[in-house]
Amino acid sequence: MATSKLDAYRGKRDFSKTPEPAGNLSGGGNRFVVHKHHAAADHYDLRLEVGDVLKSWAVPKGPSLNPADKRLAVATEDHPLDYIDFEGVIPEGEYGGGPMIVWDKGVWAPMGDVEQDLRKGAFKFRLAGEKLKGGWMLTRLKPRPGEEDQRNWLLFKERDLAADTSIDILAARPESVKSGRRIEELVEKPKAAPKPVKLNPRALPGAVEGAAPHRVEPQLATPTVLPPEAEKGKKPEVWLHEIKFDGYRTMAHLADGRVRLITRGGLDWTKRYGDLPEAFRRLPCRDAIIDGEIVVLDETGVSRFALLQDALSTGAGNSLVFYAFDLLHLNGWNLFDAPLEKRKTLLKQLLAGQVTDRSAIQFSDHVVGEGRALYDQASEMGLEGIVSKRLSAPYRSGRSKTWTKTKALKAEDFVIVGYTVSQAAEGLAALALGEWSDGELAYRGKVGTGFDAAMLEKLLERLEPLRSGAARLEGAPKEIIWVRPLLRAQIHYGNRTTDNVLRHAVFKGLRDVELTTPVSPSRKRLISDADLASISITNPTRRLFGKSGPTKLDLAVYYAMIGDFMLPHILGRPVSLVRCPSGRTQDCFFQRHPFTGMPPSVATFEAINSEGESRTYLSVEDAKGYLALAQFGVVEFHNWGATRRLLGKPDRVVFDLDPGEGIAWREVVEAAIHIKSELEALDLVPFVKTSGGKGVHVVVPVKPKLDWKKFHPATSALAGRLAATAPDSFTTTMGKNNRVKRIFIDYHRNARSHTWAAPYSLRARTNLPASTPLSWADLEAIDAPQDLNYSSLPGLLASSGDPWADIDAFARDLPLL
Repeated sequence: MATSKLDAYRGKRDFSKTPEPAGNLSGGGNRFVVHKHHAAADHYDLRLEVGDVLKSWAVPKGPSLNPADKRLAVATEDHPLDYIDFEGVIPEGEYGGGPMIVWDKGVWAPMGDVEQDLRKGAFKFRLAGEKLKGGWMLTRLKPRPGEEDQRNWLLFKERDLAADTSIDILAARPESVKSGRRIEELVEKPKAAPKPVKLNPRALPGAVEGAAPHRVEPQLATPTVLPPEAEKGKKPEVWLHEIKFDGYRTMAHLADGRVRLITRGGLDWTKRYGDLPEAFRRLPCRDAIIDGEIVVLDETGVSRFALLQDALSTGAGNSLVFYAFDLLHLNGWNLFDAPLEKRKTLLKQLLAGQVTDRSAIQFSDHVVGEGRALYDQASEMGLEGIVSKRLSAPYRSGRSKTWTKTKALKAEDFVIVGYTVSQAAEGLAALALGEWSDGELAYRGKVGTGFDAAMLEKLLERLEPLRSGAARLEGAPKEIIWVRPLLRAQIHYGNRTTDNVLRHAVFKGLRDVELTTPVSPSRKRLISDADLASISITNPTRRLFGKSGPTKLDLAVYYAMIGDFMLPHILGRPVSLVRCPSGRTQDCFFQRHPFTGMPPSVATFEAINSEGESRTYLSVEDAKGYLALAQFGVVEFHNWGATRRLLGKPDRVVFDLDPGEGIAWREVVEAAIHIKSELEALDLVPFVKTSGGKGVHVVVPVKPKLDWKKFHPATSALAGRLAATAPDSFTTTMGKNNRVKRIFIDYHRNARSHTWAAPYSLRARTNLPASTPLSWADLEAIDAPQDLNYSSLPGLLASSGDPWADIDAFARDLPLL
């Protein structure tokens, strides 16, 4: 079994005592790390990422830049990949007890075949780290007569430009490249054991004895412009103020040694959170419910959501930190009605003796009184902002005014609609910004700061080709050079004027979406140059959905550029079309059947609909027919879950996750990942795409064995099973009232003649968003699905490839539950 690679590593460690990661097997990179380790014998550890593990050698005297120094390197057990960032103190009595720092890290490259060279015992490689660079050699020593020990190697530097005979790199650079600390700084002076604190939840005013609720919907903060202050003439209300974290809001449930970590949307993500559950098991209580936020901190101690996404996609390990800021239940007592001040005091007592600078659980401290100073400090540090809470308030689920949140700076995305040039510098001077409002772009002013010379040059290079076909916005200065609204910028600003123009705007960067799916293997082009030449568009400059929207030509160009990716998913499948011939949303209509003037290259066929009636349907059978539809105002393609050849036996299941009122995008992503794990437990392979709106489509390829009469009930039963895993988060019942703060799992698209938005289909909405297939890792990285649209997607796919390219190879039997 693959997991045997880490058996030796795991067998030497008790992960309830050591902070080292238990580790997951994944890989494919080329990173390296050198750890400095003060244990029973001080040494350095060289670790190279090879496949899904870190190959490791203990180097007692450490590496040397002098090629004449041959250093003993003893091969040790393979380590997990998440060990590459481990820095901390392994407790005394545990294997390798003592402090360890990340002395050097970077990437490496072999000079030959890795596996073959390791077997031969002559392994050459290059390092590109902060301290170690250039060529290196590991050569295995022959065992002594009668011994079979193959673990001893020699490590030495090759003679190249990175070699240095004059410097002792170990003495010159003793610090960690991760934290900047020396290894001596990791060792804490022994502290007197804290006196055990008697936890007495019953003493809190408002505490009620009773069982802990299975789920707690978190209390949410109301946005404010500034931290709250006492109102004049009224009894003063005292507030406390905390740092606002950028992570996953999580409720930790502890009961008799069992830990459940529940997301804001009510999903159990305990298994996703690596070693974090172990930290809760060490808390001195029988049961508890703790409210907090799971984050990953950067090197300055600031929480960054991007780092959290990376950690969860590669295996969380020991990189997660839980900031605890409220205590709702303890040892059989519910504390919802107790004052916040008392709840936090009890929480701090619970965590006493468990929290150090490096522990996985941290207490979210606060200041009491005027919050403006903390707010100003958060702004200076580049933090998210602060959360203010009324000191005497009880805990109430949902949005409330006793909790408020104040963003450190207003930060939003705006469309770049034009630019101005500097006559003196002969280059770009400022960007003109726009914002979508009721389907139209409205002018929001200019931004002329926040650029460096390289960015100015890059922006001008990208904007100049967009001048053709651009529309002028009302209320804007005459000197603006207008461009088509295809790029978005991240802008920080102070406030807005009465006519909605930004004040004190600062450019922070382009809002470029990146997809990480590896480029798919090349396949036969489906759209030829002759096909492209055959496109004929009348009224190419007619705008869709408003005066500043994309044009009919933009629509045709998108489908031409995306065709090689989209066609494999719709060719030979019945389709329905959404046509918008006038370019106005109110004039769009659904086209299921043949229409007057329809291109002859679009096929038709007879079939029985879901009511048992014979109808004529449409099918895209070649690239020519596909491309011709843009002329007829076709904006959307919707396909059946079956091919025309096997019309009676569907081969794709779709679950449309449709969020109800009060559900944020991040919760939809949480829900999709939960559905993925449940489907995988049934030996199914789920794929995912955005819907082009607020939801997500989870699509499962299946073998075409069941007819529609069995297929639809089977998907209904499966949807019911999925919903039952988190009934507070999901529903399979239609109706707006059933979806409030829940996600509707729509399985009805799996009935005969019902359709769903085709992969890569545009949607008839402002800025033409696309229903975009994604890898699961990319789904977590996307925080604005509308960024995947007619302008951004062709370029992204050209570099990343189609994550659904091999979807048919993963078809499984649909289980009958």
